[in-house]
Amino acid sequence: MKRVLIVDDDTIVRITLRSLINWEAFGYQVAGDAIHGKQALRYLEEGTVDLVITDMKMPVMDGLGLIEQIHRLGLTPKILVLSGYDDFKLVREAFRMGAEDYLLKTDLSAGVLEKVLLKIGEGDLEDQEEEKDQEGKSRKEGYKREERKNREENGFRLGQLLADMAMGRRALERSLFPGEYVVIQFEIEDVLRHMARFSHDPEGELVRPFLSFARQIPRVASRCVLGSISPSRYVMLYQVGDARIYRENVVSTCRQLMNVWKNYMNLPVAVGVSEKEDRPEEFWERLEESGEQLRLRYLKRQGQIGCIWEKGRITCRQAEKIRDCYDRLLQGLFFSDEMMVDEEKPRLFAALYEAGISQAICISLCLIEALAWKLEENQDDIRRMFSEEIDYYEKLGRFCEVRELELWLNNYFRWILDYQKHKQDRSQEDLILKARRFILDNYSNPELTLGSVADYVGLNEKYFSTKFTKEEGMTFSNFLTEVRIRKARELMEQTNLKVYEISRSVGYNSVEHFTRMFKRTCKVSPGSYKQRGM
Repeated sequence: MKRVLIVDDDTIVRITLRSLINWEAFGYQVAGDAIHGKQALRYLEEGTVDLVITDMKMPVMDGLGLIEQIHRLGLTPKILVLSGYDDFKLVREAFRMGAEDYLLKTDLSAGVLEKVLLKIGEGDLEDQEEEKDQEGKSRKEGYKREERKNREENGFRLGQLLADMAMGRRALERSLFPGEYVVIQFEIEDVLRHMARFSHDPEGELVRPFLSFARQIPRVASRCVLGSISPSRYVMLYQVGDARIYRENVVSTCRQLMNVWKNYMNLPVAVGVSEKEDRPEEFWERLEESGEQLRLRYLKRQGQIGCIWEKGRITCRQAEKIRDCYDRLLQGLFFSDEMMVDEEKPRLFAALYEAGISQAICISLCLIEALAWKLEENQDDIRRMFSEEIDYYEKLGRFCEVRELELWLNNYFRWILDYQKHKQDRSQEDLILKARRFILDNYSNPELTLGSVADYVGLNEKYFSTKFTKEEGMTFSNFLTEVRIRKARELMEQTNLKVYEISRSVGYNSVEHFTRMFKRTCKVSPGSYKQRGM
């Protein structure tokens, strides 16, 4: 049975990882856990560990320091990194130092963990790596041959077109296709999470395979030109054949590409499709059109294709207008300010009744789109708020009366407010828990103060003091004193250290001050306590 060590300063994360799956079913047992890298090293030096799951940001010694020390000691456990959205620079460095994979804390689930464990543990690694290297070389050669073939057949490079875009040219000098074409844009969903896998070499590990897999599809190779704007965004020109069925063919091609990228690269992709065009100088308009369809993707379920020709769809211009009109309502929803939301709802509902059901649905869709992007800018996803993804076009399209829409919006706003409030409360609780752990790890430092702990968790000192007292039921000063005196009592009961040595060990420079605090807390002097063996 392989042994696992979990290293994280968050108690909840450690408990979650221990209980999330049946470890034995995957050939593992959780041998222990640690709250920082230094404690983990002591465990590694005492016993064999096959897999280390470590957070990146921890007090005393962080994840990178732990990985470095593991290598220095000549130890060879597999290393799995725990990451937050803001940790990807650290994750990239961890991969450089030999980490096997990473888990995003916000997406931590049994399925995700099991998948990573299977990836780490399957087969004989040496044979597997050798086979993978050979397969990779063959595939790279295939990519090169396919790319040369496509360039010869199409007679031009989309790369040059994209270079023209970067220089701001407003027209193409010649027609890209001898006829009508459609502009399609693809964007990798949840890009921050997925880009971490390709951080070593985005061009070689992501962009080239992404394009080459697509070009191996016959329809794409013969009818399309595909290029990258960035590692996460791609543009494709689709040559229209039969104008009567081009829409079905475009959607079918996009669906095939999405399946290829999902199956072979584990990359979910959003798609935006323009209307057909026959004038090369209108390319820029069609490019903007497909980009707008991408922006509106949160109104549909993940994996659906946004097409300009679909009926009942809103535009980005409409969404921007509504966002400006109801900015205060959006602010209230985002910050979970119920009073602000209650103040703004009457104005919204009055406008909906005046507009009629069709226009009311359009206004509501624009509000949801604006809120989705406000959340996205804060690295949140509106689709995570609900147990099932919602197609808002379909959902709101069922309403026949504004009264029904009003009832649904009231419930929807309540759900958003509760979600945001819970998220904020959880964030504050996490900060106090983080502060508590920091105190327990650093109580022996005489320089530990309210200000230094507040700085550590990133809160204003006065606000932190109030919040800490409310959560812990005592002031910071009393909490720190209680911790230090409790540790002093443990040292008196378990060691032969002198009183002045114990005083220094628990963070007091002055033995007189230590004596006063000890006597105030225990109602007896340190010497008497030690002498009585209490």
